[in-house]
Amino acid sequence: MSYPKVSPWPFIDPDAPPENYLEVGRSVDKARSKTSRKDWRFFVTQGYLIIVRKEWIQFDDDEEGEFAIGQYEYPIAGARWFVNTVERFFLPPDHPDAVPRDKFNMRGEVNGETLGVTRGAWFGGPYMPGYSFDNLNRIEHSTVLPKGATCQMFKMGDPWLFEDGLFDLFKEIADRHEKGEF
Repeated sequence: MSYPKVSPWPFIDPDAPPENYLEVGRSVDKARSKTSRKDWRFFVTQGYLIIVRKEWIQFDDDEEGEFAIGQYEYPIAGARWFVNTVERFFLPPDHPDAVPRDKFNMRGEVNGETLGVTRGAWFGGPYMPGYSFDNLNRIEHSTVLPKGATCQMFKMGDPWLFEDGLFDLFKEIADRHEKGEF
């Protein structure tokens, strides 16, 4: 199914974000941080949650390296939608809100954008299952990869999400938004 695409959010430098960006959290993907620290930073601005990582890359010693930025954008209300949807995967199969056992993704509309949660076998790295937080209206983009036709899929392994605090961070962001903090 095809979804209308909206323009990608402008890339931000998480070390020097624009003035109206509020940093609301940080989380490290430990499973993918074997050679470098995969520090993801979470910002809120203008009703959106921006998840961004800045990483130094250098492909070989003969070439100059550069910073690469990967970024994902969601309506801020999507944080609660993500939490609630992931929790549906854990409900007993006979519960009316449970994700059917033969389904690996769920979709819903939040503030005019189609979001999804997908269960994937290698979303946390090789042989590590996890979930992705998808925005089907936005194209995957980074500063080093060409724009593609795929939607934004912020992939998280189960250990990062449930043991290393990322799910709790999403809950905290959702709670703070609902309390009107931003």
